[in-house]
Amino acid sequence: MKTLLFIVLSAILFCSCSGINNDSLEDNRFVVLGPSLVELMYASGLGSRIVGVDRYSDWPEETGNLPQVGGYIDPSLEQIASLVPTSIHISGESPVLRELAATLSIPFYSYRFDTLADIFSSLDSLDARYGAQAADFREELHEKLDSLAIEMESTAPISVMIVIYHERGSSSMTVAGMSTFFADLLSSVNCEISAPGTGSWPLISAEGVIDLSPDHIICLYPGKTDTTEITASEKDYWMELGFESDRVHCLFEPYIMIPGGRIGLIAERICSCLL
Repeated sequence: MKTLLFIVLSAILFCSCSGINNDSLEDNRFVVLGPSLVELMYASGLGSRIVGVDRYSDWPEETGNLPQVGGYIDPSLEQIASLVPTSIHISGESPVLRELAATLSIPFYSYRFDTLADIFSSLDSLDARYGAQAADFREELHEKLDSLAIEMESTAPISVMIVIYHERGSSSMTVAGMSTFFADLLSSVNCEISAPGTGSWPLISAEGVIDLSPDHIICLYPGKTDTTEITASEKDYWMELGFESDRVHCLFEPYIMIPGGRIGLIAERICSCLL
């Protein structure tokens, strides 16, 4: 607590020396940690109130103009305090940041993004606290998923395995499990996740995949640029295990594992593989 008190006092001194006047600040000044949460706030029309983000948040482009305050494990408490936030928002939990908020006498808000219900709950919380366009974005997302569900009616109910990590040549891989937003997205468009019965992100062997026998396999490679080589390698790998080439897909969008403001685009990209 002494360390936190020192940080707060230092921040106050910094604000005084730099000419920052608390009386002239906007009503809401958010420090936000977590790419999904940052995206969701921008999608909800709250981006102008954000004064600091974590080092991993890079969308939309406006985030590039904001101070970075570190990450979940190593947040810069002094920098956060110097931004004079009126509240701190974080994906997940952080005892250190919760303590800092208490020391600064400002609210600390924690959000979850594990499931689609979590995303809707986060939007409801933002709407209840700040209004803006959070409710509108929630409705747009519902309409998007309903529209995709209608498109998918032309296909028989299908099972989909989503591979989030597979080192080329390896006989094991990490997949999206039952309690993830991927499972919820598939369910919302009348499909189902193919995964072991337990664990959010279970490790499974190639033999385990064969036993589950999914109709489609989607491999995620966010951030990779050698798309042609990776796609060919994955198709060859799975064809050797008995899966036809047109049942194996690769997605390379950098946002594909970030359930935030582009969650509707994630659903679109997944459905495009299955139609």
